[in-house]
Amino acid sequence: MSRPRLIPILLLKHGVIVRSQLFKVHQVIGNPMSTVERYSNWNVDELILLDISADDFHDLRRDDLQQRYQGTRALDVLREVARVCFMPLTFGGRVRTLDDFSLRLAAGADKVVINTAAVDDPGFIEAASRRFGAQCVVVSIDAKRHADGRYEVYAGDGKRPTGMSPEQWAQQAEELGAGEIFLNSIDRDGSALGYDLDLVCMIADAVTIPVVTCGGVGKYSDFAPGVVEGGASAVAAANIFHFYELSYPFAKQACLDAGIPMRPVKLDSRWQRRDPVYDKAAEDKRLEERMRRADERDYVAATPRPVKQNIRWCTRCVYPSISAAPMEFDEHGVCMGCRMAEVKAAIPQSEWRRRRELLREILENYRCRDGSRHDVVIAVSGGKDSYYQAHVIKHEFGLNPLLVTYDGNNWTPPGWRNMIHMREAFDVDHIVVRPSVEVLRKLNRLAFVVMGDMNWHAHVGITTVPCRVAVQNRVPLVIWGEHGYLDLCGQFSMDDFPEMSYRDRLEHFARGYEWNYFAGRDGLTSADLIPWKYPGDQEIFDIDLRGIYLGNYVYWEANEHADMVVEKYGFETSDVRFERTYRRMSNLDDMHENGIHDYLKFIKFGYGRCTDHVCKDIRAGLMTRERGLELVRSMDHVKSSDLKRWLDYAGMTEDEYDRIADTFRDPRVWRVEDGAWVKDEPWSAPKEVHR
Repeated sequence: MSRPRLIPILLLKHGVIVRSQLFKVHQVIGNPMSTVERYSNWNVDELILLDISADDFHDLRRDDLQQRYQGTRALDVLREVARVCFMPLTFGGRVRTLDDFSLRLAAGADKVVINTAAVDDPGFIEAASRRFGAQCVVVSIDAKRHADGRYEVYAGDGKRPTGMSPEQWAQQAEELGAGEIFLNSIDRDGSALGYDLDLVCMIADAVTIPVVTCGGVGKYSDFAPGVVEGGASAVAAANIFHFYELSYPFAKQACLDAGIPMRPVKLDSRWQRRDPVYDKAAEDKRLEERMRRADERDYVAATPRPVKQNIRWCTRCVYPSISAAPMEFDEHGVCMGCRMAEVKAAIPQSEWRRRRELLREILENYRCRDGSRHDVVIAVSGGKDSYYQAHVIKHEFGLNPLLVTYDGNNWTPPGWRNMIHMREAFDVDHIVVRPSVEVLRKLNRLAFVVMGDMNWHAHVGITTVPCRVAVQNRVPLVIWGEHGYLDLCGQFSMDDFPEMSYRDRLEHFARGYEWNYFAGRDGLTSADLIPWKYPGDQEIFDIDLRGIYLGNYVYWEANEHADMVVEKYGFETSDVRFERTYRRMSNLDDMHENGIHDYLKFIKFGYGRCTDHVCKDIRAGLMTRERGLELVRSMDHVKSSDLKRWLDYAGMTEDEYDRIADTFRDPRVWRVEDGAWVKDEPWSAPKEVHR
């Protein structure tokens, strides 16, 4: 008898991986290739990739990522995924003919999922089984439980009732030649309530072929009952594997601890190492081509791929669909950031009290009882959020924290004073890691040319240094503030409790460029790049390192927190007005984050930090959309004066900066008319002209 399997599921929607809830709400997780690579690192038993797109057009939505695929079809994505997938791969989505089946196998799938096409023509199962073998044919059953307890099969992405019983349909599928049943509970999708074990038992008892069950996993202990009580041959989930550090190894360990004879946990695959391996010759050629385009002002050649999708803007706030943040919209044109803000606003005080108690339990579990180490590490930059984090942990929960700061050498004067003052304000120990200024200069310039972001060093340093210090000091819990993407673009549900992870850091903060990409460039060595090296998976696993976000457990409203820390701890706001946003308490720790770094976001995507802040304040009820639009029109396009400091720092002229920056303009946003860059706007004149 084969061993039970633990299977991650990835949902592909128009080129990106999404989180799903009730088959209706979808939130963008990120890049399919980097996600699959991470699963390969973990020696995953098997992987299921389902394309749930409305049409066969796929696009990563931003062009500054290191890992990209060529082409726009699902098959193009599948080929690229298969290249980094070192586990059995099952693929599903829009399989309607035997040719569709054949093309997916040829592109790298080991098995193919069929659903609606099989419901509409059961003979399709038999034909596919006869031609490709039963082992390749997986019949997916989407089942919904009605109020009277009756189960019904749904087709068409869970929207069309069929009148069929899941039990009878599973038996018929087996008789027709299906080699496996993939069982989905529509009611439990994204609910975190655990599997519908009644449904699982019903199908497992009805057939002799393997049953893979999914839908409802919210914690590691939810997996084992699917096998032990439900009788499934494999337990699967999608969302939970996106939430936590080393989520698959810890889920596998929970199954093993429950007595399920699965393959053992094994970190660091011999086939797919965690840190990416880069083709230096190919990367050198790509960078040379970018510099040629910059020198010749050849901006059309920068984006040879087809462009189909038009930009859309949220009907409530002002966020565009082409954004630096992983944004998704619902059928009403409302962005997930607004939707999750609604969810957050509807959370009652009783629930916040419950969450605070959950936080208390976590903190007490990690509290050091013998004084041999600090209780927790708090990642701080010295900003308003840092002060609030320290306040909550030290004064509301009574822990002894170690503050850890990454010094990126870009402080504003009040930002530096705020950071230095934290040790005295909270009477705590504080470690500040200060990399070589010459190394920082080189990383500023290199990252600007490589990905159009001089602040790569800061994004990666901030997310790496606290974890390095935590591992070195055997402190297994790191405290962060709010989850930026949950708050800004609704990447997760408020019930997901996502935590910091290596994959999240590499994909979203580093854009696929790990420290070793820069080793050997401009004289940088491995030793120079130590501050940006994340702890190894085994080190993380050994101490069960976690990075939790306070915003999941305590009500988070930055404007209120700023007022409190100013009054209670003497936090300084900026006495100089920012040029690209109206807020005065934001990003004092990095003069370029609100300034010329953010101007690059405008160059790439056509919006900036003012849009970010306006959207947050609209959602919080502090600003009207009309006032927000006025601010966006007046600030998003401003080329801030801190550019002069950066040019002197990095050794570059303004003309060189402009020419390189222009190679990163997204063609879905920008076009050249009469020698000027032009972009359309939804709220003003048909077009706006810039520089």
